[in-house]
Amino acid sequence: MKNPRLPPRRPSGLNGGLPARLQRRILLPAALAWLGWLALGQAAEPVDLAKAEALARQYCVTCHLFSEPSLLDQKTWITQVMPRMAIRMGLSPESVNQHPEAEALWKSGRFPREPLITKADYLAILEYYKAKAPKEALAQKPVGPIGLELKQFTARPSRFRRSVGAVNMVRIDEARRWIYHSDGLNKFLDVIDSGGNWVESLQVGNVPVAFAENGGDFFLTMIGTFTPSDIPRGELALLRRENGAFTRKKTLLLNIPRPTHTNFADLNGDGRTDLIVSMYGNNIGRLSWFEKNENGDYAEHILLPRSGTLSTAVHDFNDDGHPDIAALVAQEVEAMYLFLNDGKGVFTPQIVFQGHPLLGHSSFELTDFDGDSRPDFVVTTGDNGEYPSPPKSYHGVRVYLNRGGTQFEESLFLPLNGAFRALARDYDEDGDTDIAAVSYFPNYNKSPRESFVYFENKNGSYTANTFRTCISGRWLTMDAGDVDGDGDIDLALGNYMYGPDKAIFVPDFLMKTWERSGPPVMILHNTLHSKPARR
Repeated sequence: MKNPRLPPRRPSGLNGGLPARLQRRILLPAALAWLGWLALGQAAEPVDLAKAEALARQYCVTCHLFSEPSLLDQKTWITQVMPRMAIRMGLSPESVNQHPEAEALWKSGRFPREPLITKADYLAILEYYKAKAPKEALAQKPVGPIGLELKQFTARPSRFRRSVGAVNMVRIDEARRWIYHSDGLNKFLDVIDSGGNWVESLQVGNVPVAFAENGGDFFLTMIGTFTPSDIPRGELALLRRENGAFTRKKTLLLNIPRPTHTNFADLNGDGRTDLIVSMYGNNIGRLSWFEKNENGDYAEHILLPRSGTLSTAVHDFNDDGHPDIAALVAQEVEAMYLFLNDGKGVFTPQIVFQGHPLLGHSSFELTDFDGDSRPDFVVTTGDNGEYPSPPKSYHGVRVYLNRGGTQFEESLFLPLNGAFRALARDYDEDGDTDIAAVSYFPNYNKSPRESFVYFENKNGSYTANTFRTCISGRWLTMDAGDVDGDGDIDLALGNYMYGPDKAIFVPDFLMKTWERSGPPVMILHNTLHSKPARR
């Protein structure tokens, strides 16, 4: 069978359609017109900035940690952030009424019908940020030059290409030497081999965002819609292999709010594997575990009744013999939660670390980074797709080391504009942990090599390199594993070429190149043990 191909088409919907974490809050442009009277940020009388700062600290912390003015440039505060604050504080109910999902927005409880702040206090806060914010965004501190000497890896684009790159999920299957990836435009689960050749495809009628195998079954998480929406269209489906192909056997969960990840564990000690589903949502979302019953059905237990959970990891963090849950929550919360399990499925939440609401968490993994047999967090902050804004100085890869029990400490920060996923492994087998990272929002003007960076650990210092064709795709996601069976760790990068309109500058020639020939997947074969066979 020939590789199925379709003509390229741009995704429909707001901003071209994106994964949930790129469009974390709904855009309500009507508010900008309603707030035209303050377009220039002019207060009626001179503002006492000390009192204005006190107001900012009073009101802003009702929803999230306080945001220092230096976190953004003046223009972004005035034209993007503060108008959105006005909506959240009930100053523009008409903006909600004009939205096509107004009923769902009101139901979410996140948009008050009556003002929570006076216009005078709001204008004073606006003046505070206008006066204290820098004219230009604070520059990213470079980690050092990014070289093109990625000698240990050989880049091989996938041969299979149905249309343009629309991959927001990629997963390596070491046992079968396959790579699974999504086609978000045409709603397929695609399978390629270690050489990038097409193996099979399954049309699933929804947008795959996560794929996992557990106990011989396959679980496909589908978000429903890329674009921010509070109409639940997400699904979790059970797949099996029958007669040498994937078959959709059962829909386990239906009409859930934009799920992004599914995990598995026996959380209540009954011998059955339960589900942990991150339902990112938009304004309405939640993190829940689903208890598997004797008849195979699932009963939901809500862990966190709010939107924004990206993914989870399961580990016994407090050494009591019971599986606990770590969950990274984005949106304005920007925090890592632990849910400590009593062994019967009753959980106690605890925040491990939390950042300001502009931090832009995008992914995490749980791994033993420093080799002390305790789990650490490798986290990326790089979401720059919420509204047009410059690169941010606090975006990059962070490592939080476990200092015992549930105590974690940030021990490493590698600056990287728009960092979206980082995978820490000993890729060169020299005894320390290296980091591979992709950026979905690199600074194409100044440093396009940020698209993919391999941070090689050399006794605690890091050298950064990439491959020569690193800008042949816009890498949104990544997985690591031995895809070719030679005993070393390879990488697979997923290309999602369309991003939020005007969020960052992307040269026209790149967009045309991606549309014409950008590979859905780039395979980076690790040649540490053996060189990959010629194609």
